[in-house]
Amino acid sequence: MSDSNENVKWFSLASIWFGGMVSVPSLLIGSTLIAALSFQFTLLAGLIGFGFVVLFMSFLSIASVEKRKNTVSLASSSFGTLGANIIVGLVIGISTLGWFGIQSNIAGASFSKIILEMSGTDIPVWLSSAFWGLVMIVTAVFGFKYLKWLNYIAVPALTVLLIYGLMVTFQAHSFDEVLNFRPTQPMPLFQAIGFTIGFVAVGGVISPDYNRFAATKKDAVLGSIIGIIPSAICLLAVGAIFAITQNTYDIVEIFSSLGYPFFAMSTLILATWTTNVVNIYSSGLAFTNLIGFKESSRSKVTLVVGLVGIGLAIIGILTYFMGFITILTIAITPIAGVMIADYFLSKTYSDNPQKLNWKGIVSWLSGVVLMLVMTSDIKNILGIVVAAICYVLLQKIVK
Repeated sequence: MSDSNENVKWFSLASIWFGGMVSVPSLLIGSTLIAALSFQFTLLAGLIGFGFVVLFMSFLSIASVEKRKNTVSLASSSFGTLGANIIVGLVIGISTLGWFGIQSNIAGASFSKIILEMSGTDIPVWLSSAFWGLVMIVTAVFGFKYLKWLNYIAVPALTVLLIYGLMVTFQAHSFDEVLNFRPTQPMPLFQAIGFTIGFVAVGGVISPDYNRFAATKKDAVLGSIIGIIPSAICLLAVGAIFAITQNTYDIVEIFSSLGYPFFAMSTLILATWTTNVVNIYSSGLAFTNLIGFKESSRSKVTLVVGLVGIGLAIIGILTYFMGFITILTIAITPIAGVMIADYFLSKTYSDNPQKLNWKGIVSWLSGVVLMLVMTSDIKNILGIVVAAICYVLLQKIVK
């Protein structure tokens, strides 16, 4: 890596994270949470959850700038080279594959809705999901270099649609209606916080892949804070407002009811298309590295992994959205705990890691098991803490 690559300023990093946040899943978080929380508590859950992820993301970013290393290379000290490849690779591969299934499902449902409203033809959602999933896989395999042109259209189109949607919404509804909304089946706040943590946890753990190029540690931290928190909170709020005023928590129904359904649903498909190509590309790359194949095999692996993702879309993974996010929270956050403990707390980081570091693997598992067996909703925050403490203790006790 040349020095010229290591001078990225905070606003450039912020724009990368901002682009990742302006997406349909960010709205989906808001519309999902508002089903069980008031508007004020939805925002509070988002602020605490996103802030928590940005906090551990900042620690990882500082380490990545100091060492100029990506996530897997940094994790190799605490998990061992093989352990980091397997654990981090599997988590990234499976999580991005799950997101691919969810977004293919959204695109499919939107497409079926467009066709039904325009022609009266009722195409099954599973068939539309399979079709759009295939289009996205082909784009990832053969047309990834053209993705930026799709992004140039999708991000502004989605932004315009959301602004228009808010204008239409507040012509017919008052903001008091939003503030006075009360759900019929409330959710504990800590459970909601865990949900928001899970949404951005993958980005938090893989942040060294991007933030290692920051000019300074301050640039890396500032870019993360400014790029994620404001945009994530705003989109969560918009998703919640639409869900309250349109009287549905179904993101496809919400977009359909905003007026100009063809434009709205087309934008929804385009926005999911751009983010989903990145999902399946990242998943294919993660599994290629995990299996130990050469870079030349990435296209074939992406195709196979993508077909699995289409299978998830066909069975309707969108209906298991909350369960999927919960799994992400449980599996991902303890990884950050172990890496932070290794670098900052026990100060045992090594540039020449062993092949397998059982202390890191056991510590990660301790955080995962705690979050699986503990019934209190505070477990969503404790997992990362327990993994870190366990690693520090093991380093002190076992030499």
